[in-house]
Amino acid sequence: MRRPVLLLGIWMGATAGLLVYGPEGQSRPAEEREEKGPPQKKLPPQIDYSRLRQLLQRGNYNEAEEGYTQAVQRDGSVAAYIGLARVQREVGRYSDACATLDKAIKHHRGNADLLAERGELLYLLGRWEEARQDVEAALKVNPGNLRARWVKACLLRDQGELTAADQEVRTLVRAYTEASGTDQEIRDAQSLLIIGLAGAENARRHRRHQQFAFILNEVYRDAIKDDPDCWQAEYQAALLLLEKHNRAEGEAALDKAMAINPRSADVLTAKGYVAWNQGRADEALRYAERALKTNPKHAEALRLLADIRLLTGDVAGARQYVLAAQAVQPRSEAIQARRWVLEYLRGSPAGMQAVETEVTGFCRTPGVWHQEIAELLVQLKQYAAAERHYREAMRHRPDLAAAQAGLGLLYWQLGREAEAQTVLREAFRADPFHIRVANALKVLEHLAKYTTRETEHFVIKYSETDKVLAAWLADYLEKWFAEYRQKYGYAPSSKVLVEIIASREMFSGRVLALPGLPGAAQGASTGPLLVIPSPRADGKMQVYNWASVVRHELTHVFNLQQSDYRVPIWLTEGLAVRAEENHRFAAHRELLQARYLAGTLYDLNTIARGYHNFAQPEEVILAYFQGWLYVEYLASRFGEETIPQLLAAYRQGLTTSDALRRVCGMEQVAVEQGYRDYLRDYLRHLPRQEPQLSLAELEAAVRQQPDNADVCARLAGEYLRQQRWDQARSWAGKAWQLQRGHPGAALVLARLKQREKDRVGAIAILEDALKEHPQDSRLLRALSRLLLQEQRQEKAIEVLEQLRKLRLADEEALETLAGLYEQLKRPHEQIAVLTELAQVRPDDLAVHKQLARLCHGLRDWKQTVQWAEAALWIDVGDGEAKELLLDALKALGQKAEIQRLTARYQ
Repeated sequence: MRRPVLLLGIWMGATAGLLVYGPEGQSRPAEEREEKGPPQKKLPPQIDYSRLRQLLQRGNYNEAEEGYTQAVQRDGSVAAYIGLARVQREVGRYSDACATLDKAIKHHRGNADLLAERGELLYLLGRWEEARQDVEAALKVNPGNLRARWVKACLLRDQGELTAADQEVRTLVRAYTEASGTDQEIRDAQSLLIIGLAGAENARRHRRHQQFAFILNEVYRDAIKDDPDCWQAEYQAALLLLEKHNRAEGEAALDKAMAINPRSADVLTAKGYVAWNQGRADEALRYAERALKTNPKHAEALRLLADIRLLTGDVAGARQYVLAAQAVQPRSEAIQARRWVLEYLRGSPAGMQAVETEVTGFCRTPGVWHQEIAELLVQLKQYAAAERHYREAMRHRPDLAAAQAGLGLLYWQLGREAEAQTVLREAFRADPFHIRVANALKVLEHLAKYTTRETEHFVIKYSETDKVLAAWLADYLEKWFAEYRQKYGYAPSSKVLVEIIASREMFSGRVLALPGLPGAAQGASTGPLLVIPSPRADGKMQVYNWASVVRHELTHVFNLQQSDYRVPIWLTEGLAVRAEENHRFAAHRELLQARYLAGTLYDLNTIARGYHNFAQPEEVILAYFQGWLYVEYLASRFGEETIPQLLAAYRQGLTTSDALRRVCGMEQVAVEQGYRDYLRDYLRHLPRQEPQLSLAELEAAVRQQPDNADVCARLAGEYLRQQRWDQARSWAGKAWQLQRGHPGAALVLARLKQREKDRVGAIAILEDALKEHPQDSRLLRALSRLLLQEQRQEKAIEVLEQLRKLRLADEEALETLAGLYEQLKRPHEQIAVLTELAQVRPDDLAVHKQLARLCHGLRDWKQTVQWAEAALWIDVGDGEAKELLLDALKALGQKAEIQRLTARYQ
């Protein structure tokens, strides 16, 4: 589960404007009015401040800086200095912005606008004593200065002076409410931004939920009405919505902000966090990189990159980004939380204590720090430590509804449902707009109607429609528990909660506390909890191999707990795929080969990113495929005992390189090389895939390499595709002359023979080519199809069996071969082929039942039991499979098994 977007901007607008009060109390934007200072020259007509501000708001930073620089030189107005400093802030030139404001304050001594502006910047940079002096001086000059008041509130809050901070926030809120409906009503966009931030802070602290809707629907909408270029209003609204996990509306608001200012580092980073939380890792990286292109010192973008690195296993990379972010904002509790987590992962008590001492040195009540730590630890599956930090966050900051929500969701995630319900109810009362909390409570209410069945090691919850499936699970979970205990040399110490969820909506809710879980997802596990959807979800029969899914998820239960939740994702997912005992990734070997040849495979340092890239299914598939092959390689090269030894090494906190060195006796680079050699052997019989080229590119290539048979054959193939038969024949013939039996040329010539209704001639060409290339799968497949058209079944079988021998028979080839054996009444061979087909189609009920029937017909009772049982692992309600199983058990005299089977249906 991924942490919500929690950005600094939720309480500090990057370019929020300033409202000051005139002698009569009338509010006016700072650009329209200046505090008392040295006499000003009349503004030259060529300086258009509204245009400069528009350039700034729309992200045209170079032009805006040029214009504001000229304005400073010509008239040195307060508005010119503030505009220039804001441009410099937006692009990360914080020292320049400080220097600009220092110069301005020398020219305009005692100006509240400038003091507040510099105070805000110093606050963000962690220079709090200087910031406090500036805002106090600004408020002394003008007590109605909203920016100074807001910065003072933030300083007090972040230092732990919560009561005093609350008083400042209330002052801001009162300024808005008391002015409403009067001629002093606050209407300008930049002032409304500050009011929105203060209102949200007040609503959180005092749990005034209705204020959130008012801020979104009135305050920020009025800001946009006043200034259509005010992207900050959309941005702040987005953060507020995302804080409540309202992703759809939050993303829409960010899109609106980005339409105004596509270069805003704040908006780009927020978009990146949304993408990351949705499993779109590559997109998140792109947004972070774009943000840093605008502002290389943007602390939130650096933090996003740190999170991505940390949660994909690159701890060293995460440390670099955390230190870079800390250099910009040394007193950010969120950044300091990441420092602490890095020390935690190093197993350094001294390092953790040093960070804590530093944080408590500037904040007496570091609730946000503890909450940020807890959220990261949840993502790292360090649940016990996360619980402690959530409780510490609540102790330090009872007003942090998010910490209470996090604790309740943690209990819920771990299957501690009674505790979860108590905490979540309190969290919902504190914040009824928190969508995940509301959804979790709905799921718990739904689960309260379920029946519970207990075994020695499991507690199973199910609806009455899944009573039979629950009975099957009760028996087989215990069998698999015993198997895994022996395999891993470990067993969980407490009972595992297993839930069969009766609807897809509730399944998504149980896994994410949000809708939108992909339909392909069939299971989830957190360690103490295992969840699957009912095959009869929503009253529809959607069969899948529930046994395969449960074996997969049960592997996570064992691996996570055995390694103290430190096992890297590639190892636990690789072991889980292995436990399914099928070959469902066989159809993706071409993808693996293409990435192998391109040199773009994952390695152990990068593979975790693939699992987090849900927006790119190909990347997810590749990560799962490679993870499984890593496990197969390690087990074959170093022995099965390697697996529990690696899990033990991870439990002790070792890194992957250290674990491999200890268990395998090799450096990681040597293991990676061995893995690449293993892949080369795995892929050796697959035909090499060539990059797609256009006709023009192929014609150019053949001019450069006229004696290259491969190029000639590829050009012939393209002419064939375009139905330019003569050219196809000519170039295929040339390729054949250059290299007799060239596979590409043979395929083109054979197709041309087929077009001439000369199947015999086509067969002869392919057979001739196979003499030179007997393992070419393309030739074998083409030849098998032609032989079938010629009714030469025995020869077709011979060719298809050659594909099987090479491990290149796809589902179509296996189906065809099984059908041929059925026609020729050769059941033993048919069973062998269907067994392979069942391996690549683990959810295919028909194939499994067909195998059970064939074995039953041969009176092979043990095999009948195996395949009838496997069919029932897909659909426990299939009557034919059940009868086949009963017949076989009776023939074997297994009365106890018959009784167990019968009991499952009672």
